[in-house]
Amino acid sequence: MHVFSTLFDAKSVDNELRTEEGCREAVKWCRKTGVTKVYIESFRKVFIEREHLEKLRDFFEEEGFKVDGCVTPVGFPKPGTRYGEVPCLSYLPNCELLEEIFRRTAAVFNTIMIDDFLFTACECDECKKELGGRSFADYHADIMHEVSIERIIKPAKEINPNCKIIIKYPNWYDIFYHGWNDGGYDVIRQTEVFDQIWAGNETREPDSEYWGRYPQTMAAYVMSWDIKLGERYGGKCMGGWYDHFSTLPATYLEQARNTILGGARESMLFCYKQLHESKEGIIDVATFRTERESLHRLAYLIENKKMTGVSVPKKPNADAETEKYIAGMYGMLGIPVVPDIELDKNAQAVIFGAQAVKYPNVRVYAKDMLAAGKSAAFTEGFLAYTNFEIPADSNAVVFKPDGDIWNLTKIPQNELDSLRNYLLTPFGLKFYAPSRVGLSLFDDDMEVIQNFNDNPVDITVSIDGRNGKSRKIVLTLSDGKEAQIKRVRKEYILTVPSRTLIVLN
Repeated sequence: MHVFSTLFDAKSVDNELRTEEGCREAVKWCRKTGVTKVYIESFRKVFIEREHLEKLRDFFEEEGFKVDGCVTPVGFPKPGTRYGEVPCLSYLPNCELLEEIFRRTAAVFNTIMIDDFLFTACECDECKKELGGRSFADYHADIMHEVSIERIIKPAKEINPNCKIIIKYPNWYDIFYHGWNDGGYDVIRQTEVFDQIWAGNETREPDSEYWGRYPQTMAAYVMSWDIKLGERYGGKCMGGWYDHFSTLPATYLEQARNTILGGARESMLFCYKQLHESKEGIIDVATFRTERESLHRLAYLIENKKMTGVSVPKKPNADAETEKYIAGMYGMLGIPVVPDIELDKNAQAVIFGAQAVKYPNVRVYAKDMLAAGKSAAFTEGFLAYTNFEIPADSNAVVFKPDGDIWNLTKIPQNELDSLRNYLLTPFGLKFYAPSRVGLSLFDDDMEVIQNFNDNPVDITVSIDGRNGKSRKIVLTLSDGKEAQIKRVRKEYILTVPSRTLIVLN
């Protein structure tokens, strides 16, 4: 069964959870929300004493919750010069504090999650002395690797050999390595050394300039890509994390739906204090509660099925220099995508974007795919960077975002149907729908459709070459609205209400 969890951040731990009344209110809220697992934060600018952490751990375990710890590494003596929330890691007292935090936390919890502030973006004189000819991005990656081992993992396991440490990667998957101001993540070495990884799936309102204008389907892409990354090291990716900031209820639910569609086994609702006290959070979580059982049903339906579709490779530690986050946009065009961390020679269809340009021999791979008659699409950014020339006799598609990936959602439906169905040819399916309608495929007999529009849409699905068993709507996630379905031979004609997800099986 899918697990819904929440975080008691250090501010909550140090305030409302100091009282019996506050703890009882938290239990009541969790049970009403369907949360069965809690994370208790030991540090986020304030340090919580061991005795209080132990008291809360024991209290929530006695109430029947699974309990783990959390650390958010912000609020250190010397902040970084280019992003003050995170520390300078050339400064020894910062590193010593980090070690103390994890020693003290590991003494209480067998699992510790690290919120996505485990990076550094400092270019102070002390950091410059340590460069040794490296770029700041390379230096920051090296020092993060060293600090991860020497100041986090080793100290924690010395105190508690059974302690598992989880690193949560943020949603900025196309700038992991360089991050903000050349301070990011080394997802290869860090995934290798940490016990588990998590995905930050915060997409929020898609028109929010402040939060990045992320498409809702990006949550599923990020989740799936992190799972593929974790599989390289024995299946390390466990869950996804999202919040309520700048979300209307429909968008908040879309984060939840797409985290599950991406394959998460656990969803973190960040965080108790915000969802319990802020006006926006209270509204979002009230809506979440109405859909919680349906989300469990969605997770159950896809649990033992394999996601299939068009391969979209994204090379780890190779940041996209153009067309950032375009990989998460394809889902908004009704293209069922499968994130890959390697170039899949067995792929039936591939989209080559800026995320793939740094694979060795990617031009040869693209040429071989086309020569083998596979469906392929390219972005302008890929073609410009690689100087790849699409063969004249190819039907390959070219995506032209023209500086803004959201321009792709303006493609007229007749053009979108044509390019989409070319990519879908190997999967025995045709999909006729306007933009902002998502399609996900699981095995050869299940389709998940999402309407992200604020109005109902008419859709036609043809499964002539796919598993021909009769389809019906087996699940609808909506605010009380019902989808309509009519079968005409092997075509299914649907009307899907606004902001609705349906499962065909």
